[in-house]
Amino acid sequence: MDYQRKLSAGKVNGTAEQQARQLLQNVQRILKPVTVRNPYAELLKIPKEVFKQRRTNVHYLAFIEVITFYKQYQRELQADPLTGECYIETTIDDIRQANELMKGILLRKSDELSGATRQYFEQLKKYLESSGERTFTNSSIRNVLRVPLSTVKRHHTALLQVGYIRQVENRYTKAYHYEVLSYEEYQQLQQRIVTTG
Repeated sequence: MDYQRKLSAGKVNGTAEQQARQLLQNVQRILKPVTVRNPYAELLKIPKEVFKQRRTNVHYLAFIEVITFYKQYQRELQADPLTGECYIETTIDDIRQANELMKGILLRKSDELSGATRQYFEQLKKYLESSGERTFTNSSIRNVLRVPLSTVKRHHTALLQVGYIRQVENRYTKAYHYEVLSYEEYQQLQQRIVTTG
């Protein structure tokens, strides 16, 4: 939206954009088809917290190959003694860069919550910590976070199913309130992904 506003205000340099586009296209044109071999592939493991590990593993290995492919002019071309096929090899640095770039993706693929519910839950925890409140209701949070009641209920249902919040009955009003069971679960998951990635 910021780009659209700048475009409408005449503050986007179309010539610079075209030059950047041309540079990227030229970079693509000089790359040659070459096989990439990763001598470390058998040692690489996806964190056990990641759902659908087999599919993620394929993406992870392919991403490392892409990084190596784009560095083909920085690699020595080697030939397989048996087949004569020319190839370049992945380095530890390529893997390190892939790990750094994929951290967020692996974290999202390890989270039991959808992206929208995760974002809501983090906002909820932040609000509760800053206000000092321990329990909350659907309507109180709807008002504070300015979220439709149906959306709040949907997020609370998802959070209840995975055990991140629990329903408690108010002794005096007999109304149901909720409370967060762990404020650190996401940071703990992030730490596990970073240390195993």
